[in-house]
Amino acid sequence: MARNYKNIENIHQAFLKLVKQENSEILKTCLQYVEIQNNNNEELLLELNKSFAVSKICINEINLDRTISIACILNYSLPRTLIKIDEIQEKFGARIANMILGLTKIPDIQLNKLNIQTENFIKLILTISPDITSILIKLAEMLHLLRELKNEEEEKQFPIASVISTLYAPIAHRLGLYAIKTEMEDLSMKYLHAEIYKEIAKKLEKTKDNRNSYIKSFIAPLKKELEKHKINCEIKGRPKSIHSIWNKMRTQGVDFEEVYDKFAIRVIIDSKPENEKTDCWRVYSIITDWYKPNPHRLRDWISSPKSSGYESLHTTVIGPEQRWVEVQIRTFRMDEIAEKGHAAHWKYKEKKEGSGADWLVEMREALEKPTQLTDIEHDKNKALLYTDEIFLFTPDGDLRKLRAGHTVLDFAFSIHSDIGETCTGAIVNDKIVSLKHCLKNGDHIKILTSKTQKPRYEWLEIVKSQRAKSKIKRALKSIDYKDSDIGKDILKHKLSQLKIIFNDVNINNLAEQLGYKSSVDLYQAVGSGKFELNKIKKAFAEISDETDKQKENKKAQTIEISEDTLITSTDFLIIENNLQTIDYQLAKCCNPIPGDDIFGFVTVSKGTKIHKRNCSNAKDMISRYPYRVIGAKWNTKSEMSKFMAHIRITGRDNIGVTNSITEIISKEFKLNLRGITIHPRKDNQFEGVIVTTVNSKKQLDDLINRLRRIEDIMSVTRISK
Repeated sequence: MARNYKNIENIHQAFLKLVKQENSEILKTCLQYVEIQNNNNEELLLELNKSFAVSKICINEINLDRTISIACILNYSLPRTLIKIDEIQEKFGARIANMILGLTKIPDIQLNKLNIQTENFIKLILTISPDITSILIKLAEMLHLLRELKNEEEEKQFPIASVISTLYAPIAHRLGLYAIKTEMEDLSMKYLHAEIYKEIAKKLEKTKDNRNSYIKSFIAPLKKELEKHKINCEIKGRPKSIHSIWNKMRTQGVDFEEVYDKFAIRVIIDSKPENEKTDCWRVYSIITDWYKPNPHRLRDWISSPKSSGYESLHTTVIGPEQRWVEVQIRTFRMDEIAEKGHAAHWKYKEKKEGSGADWLVEMREALEKPTQLTDIEHDKNKALLYTDEIFLFTPDGDLRKLRAGHTVLDFAFSIHSDIGETCTGAIVNDKIVSLKHCLKNGDHIKILTSKTQKPRYEWLEIVKSQRAKSKIKRALKSIDYKDSDIGKDILKHKLSQLKIIFNDVNINNLAEQLGYKSSVDLYQAVGSGKFELNKIKKAFAEISDETDKQKENKKAQTIEISEDTLITSTDFLIIENNLQTIDYQLAKCCNPIPGDDIFGFVTVSKGTKIHKRNCSNAKDMISRYPYRVIGAKWNTKSEMSKFMAHIRITGRDNIGVTNSITEIISKEFKLNLRGITIHPRKDNQFEGVIVTTVNSKKQLDDLINRLRRIEDIMSVTRISK
């Protein structure tokens, strides 16, 4: 941690030394500004220490320009409530203001939310700031926090390490900051998997002398050979990180002792840019002449560098004692890129036409020409870092993804249709906004609803997503024709009773005859109860008369109406197994069987359900939807299918009682036994449920009476299932 400075002047001198300037009026102005804003608060000194530590990482380890210290001082030494972006821009310039704005936009992430949506949180942080430098400062802050985590209370260490390991280490990796990524992973592991970390560290320390001795014996002949060929280079060996070794143990399913590449030998060549490839392959040839290589372990990232800019030749050879050793061959330029990724890569790469297609073009500009960087616009054609996705926080801290340009109403419908249909506005970042409000990346949003709110046609002009438009159109249609589906089912069953074919021709003729503009209008009238069904018979009779008159000119649709059928079945739906034109189902709530008093109830999408008149749901259905209730009765003359029946039975749990029950059902009544469940109770008693098929209520009653006569049976009753 930085020194505990006693006064502003000492802090000023420390910062001047860091930024290597003899004097800096803007730095002094900045320190005075935060001192005034904080009313000379003593806590300011501690925050300035943090500012200094983060600035040091930014300048020395990420290669950011030295004016970054101004942004760090303002961001970490001012409470959020005292940060005034306009005032900061006026005093310190637009670039510093943009950095502070970007840092204020990066949210505090809840660990429980992060584990569910890690990738979305990474995308949010990479796209939320107008200046990518803000993200680099945030990474420096997280690294500093990890380095000082030992001073935090134990209960705080785990969640902090978890967030950094899960979120910020992957971001550092994507930005090419490999040294920072590796340190974050190692330090996080120290708190997340303390025992494993200590065990691996202890074993590395224990084998240190042997490892160093082996590295020397491996390097010695190579060094002589390379000197003989007059190749100026540096050869070194170092252990791999503890986290890297642990990853190999997990992925390969091996113990520590079985991880053979716990260290790597690195040959770093002093080479001119035009000779780099040739020199690296020369060194490779010399090494593989001395040590036998594994041809399957050659990795050529010189001919085809990684997308991050990483260049190196990797090979694995058999060294002394027949041990496999990984050797990395690269130039000093390549080595710096391997350590600092893009932060070093763009120092060496010339700006070429078309390079803007790289998604890290903003980072390149920030590192290559930091003093010339101003506002970075969201230019999708210029950089893939900025996409047309935005990420929004719900009141519970969940993260939801939406398209840029979408509104509050789009967001409401993306949650649920019911939320969208009743949406009246929203609270965005603690401010009430309208349905039309365009959402921005990182917004915190709470949807406001009202039971009296209903979708309107003008909403179709507000929403941008096709999904929301479709939902609104469906809602508007359901409002206009809320009873049309019900009416269609009622009409379908009424025509079935009249033995009239339900098709488009007949329905359109009926609608025209009754004075409705369309079939949907007819369905709506029937469903809402505004149309008397007894008019249908007369209407079709009139249609039939009219078609008879037109037979000579045009063949018409034949509509047959049986007077006998109308008389006997106008008020009743006849339930039988061979009536194919009627779409009905037996209700599962009461499980009716032939012989029960029944009625039909027209549902919206599942045809007619047949219920017992004493069904527990009957009273509510009849009182609320009388126009959907249809009389029904069993056709006793037709051969009926088998019906499922459920019987509850209790008795004394004696030997042979279950066998007696099954024999009566299967052998005596010759019925299919579909299931029997027996549960023991206290006092040597049992309770069970029998499922069997019957063809009538009479047959079921006979079976129940017969079961009651079994000696150990106490009660037998029919149940609805």
